[in-house]
Amino acid sequence: MVKFMSLLLDTSALVAARNVKDRNHNKALEVMTPALQGEYGKLFVSDYIFDEAITLAYVRTGSKKFAYDIGKFAKAKPINFRFIEPIDFDKAWELFQQYEDKHLSFTDCTNIALMERLGIETIFTFDAELNGLVNDILV
Repeated sequence: MVKFMSLLLDTSALVAARNVKDRNHNKALEVMTPALQGEYGKLFVSDYIFDEAITLAYVRTGSKKFAYDIGKFAKAKPINFRFIEPIDFDKAWELFQQYEDKHLSFTDCTNIALMERLGIETIFTFDAELNGLVNDILV
């Protein structure tokens, strides 16, 4: 398995890893388990990913308990929680406008901006929209 120095955990990966009913659950565990053991270096989650993940978990399942589980998991060690800074926000807004032909959410754009600022090499996601926009994607 390829080793990375850092990995950003995206919403789709967090939800799939914790939801046994998610179609990507087994694939998510194949990456998340070694990631939590340090196989991919430092793990990161942003406040935007946190927000999107617990909201998505609640909307999809109707369960606040599941949303709490996602939140607790995303804030637990060894995951490093980072806030989107004003510089990231401004860069994300630029990217959102620049890539209007792609199906990027604003959160996707904050992911790109945060990865650039912190030097995060890889993102773990099941969203194909980021293909070609970040160095590496685990799907």
